[in-house]
Amino acid sequence: MIGKSLPEYIFIRISIYLLRSVAPASFLYLCFCFYSKSYLVSRWILLLAALEVWFYVFVYRRRRPGLQKGVYNPPLLNRRQREALFTKCSQQLPDSNYPYGWFSSSILKRENVVDWILWALFCCSPKDAHDSWNEEIDNYVKEVERVTGIKLEDGRVALTTSLRLNLDPVRMSHRPLIWYWIVAIVDLITCTKLYTLGFSHYSPRIFTRVFPPRFLTIISKQSSTKHFSYWYRPHRSRNRDPMVFIHGIGIGLYPYLPFIQDLIKLDPDVGILLIELLPITMHITADPIPSRIEMLDTLYATMTSLGISRAVLASHSYGTVIAAHVIRDHRPIPKPLITSFLLFDPVSFLLHLPAVAFNFLYRTPHQANEWQLWYFASQDPDIAYALGRCFFWADNILWKDDLMLPLDTTSTRDVDSSSTNSITNTNSTVEQAARPRTRFAVVLAGDDQIVPASDVRRYLTGEDEVKDRWVNEDGSLQVLYYPGLDHATVFDTKERRRDD
Repeated sequence: MIGKSLPEYIFIRISIYLLRSVAPASFLYLCFCFYSKSYLVSRWILLLAALEVWFYVFVYRRRRPGLQKGVYNPPLLNRRQREALFTKCSQQLPDSNYPYGWFSSSILKRENVVDWILWALFCCSPKDAHDSWNEEIDNYVKEVERVTGIKLEDGRVALTTSLRLNLDPVRMSHRPLIWYWIVAIVDLITCTKLYTLGFSHYSPRIFTRVFPPRFLTIISKQSSTKHFSYWYRPHRSRNRDPMVFIHGIGIGLYPYLPFIQDLIKLDPDVGILLIELLPITMHITADPIPSRIEMLDTLYATMTSLGISRAVLASHSYGTVIAAHVIRDHRPIPKPLITSFLLFDPVSFLLHLPAVAFNFLYRTPHQANEWQLWYFASQDPDIAYALGRCFFWADNILWKDDLMLPLDTTSTRDVDSSSTNSITNTNSTVEQAARPRTRFAVVLAGDDQIVPASDVRRYLTGEDEVKDRWVNEDGSLQVLYYPGLDHATVFDTKERRRDD
């Protein structure tokens, strides 16, 4: 992630301007060639311009309507679960401006709040609401009035809208064909480096279902699953667990190469499994990111196929959503044991606050780092689709109570309730407290432009005092806080990576 300096601002604005100019410039060039009956400068430029126009018309424009459609059914909660979730959220409100941050204006009337509640708890719009929900919704509205201290008038403020990720149009912008070839080059560099580090690549046969094509995957081994590809470096250590790493939104594993190299230098015998989520790596993919259950089952099957029975799970940014699913998965099924979790820039804590949704998808960029995030991530068609149609906050939220896991926990909770029981069961039993706990390390950047890091730090530690490293009484949870750092910049220097 770049910084906020003036040279960086100029650089990123020029870069975005040039990339956004490719398609209209190509149209103009073809029009000139058509009317002048000749080409300008070179036939190669004519060919490239034609390819760019073809790509815009027959790829981007044809895909865009399909990227507005949902592919997964949102999680359906019963009334008890909705009430428990709403109560849990109401108890964790560090921002006195809540819930106004979810709205485009602080001028609200009752129906504006009802629209927001219908999305947040019922996953529907007003036209799909049931009359049987009226009493329950009235109770939620009364609680909002209690929190805000304001009696809401009947009616609706027409110009006030709420942030509704799964219902609002997916916002995206075109990126030229040449950009995807840049992505292909970066991907090739990443693959080459990982091969030299001793990794083997495993991939489902999806060569024609991903663009730009991943040329080195031609020699990849067959993946044990169809939902994602992965890299694996064999585990040989007898006293350390292997590591599973799940990346965040961006250009794949390339930004993490120094981190991966440091891990190998630290102990070359420790195995490393790198999960690739192509829909959030600036590729065009035919398949969406897997649903929660599909992702979990695929992850477990992958680890089992490689002989990994226990591991440390490290994740960054969007990858912490998958980690949250693992943490909250109490289905009584055979699965590998995760002994420790490392959560870098976690987006799952305090998801009931608007910060993550607003900063990633709705904010108008001003500074250099915001422009970088906006164009290269938020506006990427496949990334925007993954967040706008495949991201459900009630499924992905993570609470501090969820981190109080006994290491050898087993559960009899059924699949349908696994995403909400952590809300209602907030106290550990005496028996669980006596058993060794799963260890968690949470790494936060103080100036994170996506995550409300100061609120998350305060929520996890329960303290107002800022400490670089905070550890709870039994050592099962530690929080590392880096004032002044932005999202993902904890990986930028060797010193920071060593601290982690």
